[in-house]
Amino acid sequence: MTFTDLSPPPSGPVTLQAAKTFLRVDHDDEDALITDLIDSAGRQIEPLICTSLITRPQRLTKRVRGGCVYLNRYPVTSVEAVRVDGEGVDYTANLKARPASFRIDAPDGTVCEIGFTAGYGTEPSDIPTPLRQALLLLVAHLYEHREGDIPPLPLMVGALLQPYRGVRL
Repeated sequence: MTFTDLSPPPSGPVTLQAAKTFLRVDHDDEDALITDLIDSAGRQIEPLICTSLITRPQRLTKRVRGGCVYLNRYPVTSVEAVRVDGEGVDYTANLKARPASFRIDAPDGTVCEIGFTAGYGTEPSDIPTPLRQALLLLVAHLYEHREGDIPPLPLMVGALLQPYRGVRL
C-alpha cells in the first residue's frame, strides 16, 4: 500500500504566526525552523490518525482483496479515478465510511490505483480544533527537544488525537 501526494498542501496545518504565539516566540530568527517543525508535526500526525489535514489530491496504490479496497484516509471529498492495471474500471464506493471502501470487479492480488482528494479544507481554520491543538503541542515538543534526544509524544497529544484515529485495515 502506497499513498502519494500528487501536489503539496496549499498551506500548513497551522500558520507560522499561530505556532510562534503558542511557542511564545516574538522574533523572526527561527521562522524557517518553526515552519519545518509544523510540516514535520503534520507528517507525523496524519498517518497516526489516517487523515489528511489539509485538502489535496492523492493517490493510493494497493492490491485488491476480496473485490474490495479500503482507503485509509479521511475525509475523502472526491474520487478522480479508479484504475486496475492502468485501465479505468467501474466501482462502487462508500466515502462516508471510515475507512472508505471501494467494491471493484477485479481478481484478488490485482494492483489498483485510486486517485482521490482528501482533507478537512484548504485553510488551517478548517481543521478541527483538537487536531490543531495536538499539532501545536507536538510542534512545541519538537521545538523544546531539538537538540536530538526526543522523548516520546506527550500524553496530551495522544489524548487529543484519540477520537480521530481511524481503523487500519
